[in-house]
Amino acid sequence: MVVGTVSSASHLPRAMRLAESIKRNMPGSKVVCGIMEQDMPSAASHCPYFDEVVLMRDTGVISHMHKVFFQYKLQEALRACRALLVQYMYNNYKAENLIVYMDAETMVLSPLDELIAAAQAHPIVLTGHVIDPEALNMDDLAGIRKSGSYHPGLIAFGRHPVAERYIAAWSKLSERGCYLDANQTSYADQPWLDLAHSLFEDVYALRHPGYAVGPGNLMERWNIRQGPNQAYFIDDRPLRSLHFAHGFELAATWIDSDKGQIYSDLFYEYSKAVVNIGSGGLDHTPWSYGRYTSGEVITDQAKKMFRLHYFDNPEIDSPFGLSNIFFHANELVEQERYSLEPDKKIASKSSRGMRAKKRRIGRKKLSSTRKKRSRSYL
Repeated sequence: MVVGTVSSASHLPRAMRLAESIKRNMPGSKVVCGIMEQDMPSAASHCPYFDEVVLMRDTGVISHMHKVFFQYKLQEALRACRALLVQYMYNNYKAENLIVYMDAETMVLSPLDELIAAAQAHPIVLTGHVIDPEALNMDDLAGIRKSGSYHPGLIAFGRHPVAERYIAAWSKLSERGCYLDANQTSYADQPWLDLAHSLFEDVYALRHPGYAVGPGNLMERWNIRQGPNQAYFIDDRPLRSLHFAHGFELAATWIDSDKGQIYSDLFYEYSKAVVNIGSGGLDHTPWSYGRYTSGEVITDQAKKMFRLHYFDNPEIDSPFGLSNIFFHANELVEQERYSLEPDKKIASKSSRGMRAKKRRIGRKKLSSTRKKRSRSYL
């Protein structure tokens, strides 16, 4: 089994904590970390828990990776690179029959036996945010429609033609389709996961309460207890992985105090370990793809303009060598052009209407003249 995760320099302490937890619970597994930076952080190269660290620009999945990064914000890029790293692992670890992706803020607490078994029988294995229908209400359904049915932070693939087609299509969509839109969905790649069952055959949804436990489903997975030897159980089934996404600590306060305290203690231990790993200042490292080569921070407006008008322009091979002034000035030109076009269209329609009216009047005059002539001949 090979497990992959993607990380910027600032997220690297979490990725290293994930890798350590994988090696501790499944020592035979390989861990690959895709780094979304222009240069390799030394901490990533020296981490003993990574079997491979690779710059995402060197994976070879997309030739113009610098353009992909320029158009995205950090969180969007993290989501886009999920598919690209899975594609890289599938292509380069041919001896491995199980490819697993996990978000960097995940921690593995016990062997992923059920996930491994499911992937041996099905080419694609997804994990649901919510798996208990009796725990749902209308408010929950509204939230699920926005956040999606499946958890993108834990996905497994067997070596199978169906998985190969899924990964290829997922990678293609991620190249330019992982934008965060608060009006539509909170997670850029979530709609693709929700379509998995209708687009591909033999997709398996793992219904186990011990996987991808996070703030979005903590109310459903409230029945946690600690067993011997630091083992944890939810509804008497082993706790396999926790997803320490934003809001986890707050969500732990919403459930029974004794149960919530167990989750709070796990979060505290995880946070302490991450802080110790990032004590060298890694967690405050600015994203190298968030700035031009001059050091100027790339604005969201510049990213949007590049995405809409310049991504396919071969003359702009390296957008990082430009500046915000270039994109903002062109944005004003575009806005001015679009603001003038409706008036032009109205004027054009008005002119066509006047010309048509004149032609109708001309035809009426011609007809009356012909009628007078016809009468004179009678």
